[in-house]
Amino acid sequence: MSDSPASLDAHIAALGQNALELQTRIAALHGQLMRGPDASVESELDDLRAERDALLLQWGRLALRWQMGGGHLELRTREATAQPRPIEVMEAFDDSDDLDDAPEVDLETISKISRIVMNPNWGDETPDPGYDVAQAQEIATRLGEPETLTTDTELLAEAASLDRELQRLAAWAEYPRNIQRAFIGLVACRLRALQEDSPSNIRAILERQIRKNFARLTQFSSDHQPGWVTGLSRLHKPETGSWISDADFWWKTLRSELGGLDFATDATPNPEIALNALQLVVSDEHPDPAQVRQAASQALAAGVIAEDPRLVRLLIGRLDALTGEKSLKRLRRAVRNAMTDDDDEDDQLLPDDLLPPDWPFLDRTRGHFAVMVGGETRERRRALIQDALGFSGLEWISGYEIRHVQSLAERIASGRVGFVILLARFISHKVTDILVPTLKASEIDWVVVRQGYGLQQISQAIERYLDEPT
Repeated sequence: MSDSPASLDAHIAALGQNALELQTRIAALHGQLMRGPDASVESELDDLRAERDALLLQWGRLALRWQMGGGHLELRTREATAQPRPIEVMEAFDDSDDLDDAPEVDLETISKISRIVMNPNWGDETPDPGYDVAQAQEIATRLGEPETLTTDTELLAEAASLDRELQRLAAWAEYPRNIQRAFIGLVACRLRALQEDSPSNIRAILERQIRKNFARLTQFSSDHQPGWVTGLSRLHKPETGSWISDADFWWKTLRSELGGLDFATDATPNPEIALNALQLVVSDEHPDPAQVRQAASQALAAGVIAEDPRLVRLLIGRLDALTGEKSLKRLRRAVRNAMTDDDDEDDQLLPDDLLPPDWPFLDRTRGHFAVMVGGETRERRRALIQDALGFSGLEWISGYEIRHVQSLAERIASGRVGFVILLARFISHKVTDILVPTLKASEIDWVVVRQGYGLQQISQAIERYLDEPT
């Protein structure tokens, strides 16, 4: 073959044209895969990619030799190219020809050729996907790469993140089935890891939430039929030996489907995760004050306001742990005000005959052993409530220690408790998630006091919650 500048230019252009034709076929196959998995299409796609890569390698080596010899490479779009290159020139070359068979490029040839045109349209491998890829990438970013979690704080944060994302599950309906399947696989395997690999105290806290999330995934899968996902059934076992490894497979699949991009880390602090972390710290019987301060500061940094009832409720009785930090001044004031309100209420206690002797609900309380859950124990008030309502005994637990709450649930189920009072202002959702299902399944009376824990509020709650006096 002639080594004239024209033939060299035409040869390079013909390689590019051949690559464009391959890209067009590859794009068409991608369009077929958007309608669902197809092994034969995926196999053909792999072959075409290999053919394209070999061709582009040949083109690139020749262009690199040209550039290193002093030639100029000009970047142009297909539309900006003045004239199409003749494909006929390719007849003189076989795609498998080695670069050594290509014409040599000397300085005289370089001086006669002004440019080699590079066409960026070769990179247009996929057509318009028909859905918001950026939005799907945002979901993947929020979920993040699956990791092996070791601490209770990490496990609770993982559960909160997955639960928050599944509350927006309806948005997945707009994605093609392969994207839906990858999302479901990623989340399902991470939920199974929480369900089976967490310590017992964390499983007890998360059991109801995990069941609810699996119900959401199963319903979505039934409605949209994205394809089989191992992990949705309790009968399934991990295919790779562990659920985290299975989740990693779906994460890599998702990244590939969404363009193979390195998703940015979502650094936005989450209030619910921060509150869960604080609850875990204060649930210890004797929490480290430094850890309490740190967890409280992280909650504020995540956007929880100092007066938030959930935050204040967790820190009642922990005021000493908040000292020494100027940034916690407003929070200390909020906790102190809440505790002062309680003290004022104690100062205004009346004699034991606050309830009239003929109060019609007295027969529903008299003689039962009762437990009151929430807040800090105040002996004077506990004794007043026990005597006024005629309980045979009244135990008051704070609800900060989850193990105590779990023990109470077992006692309720075994019939060792006759009446339960839940002080809603002073207990978390985790506590109610553990106790309420057990209470509903039992035959004992129980009430929820929405505000305070005075005898008047408790008696009003009894009148409201219990069907009728006996």
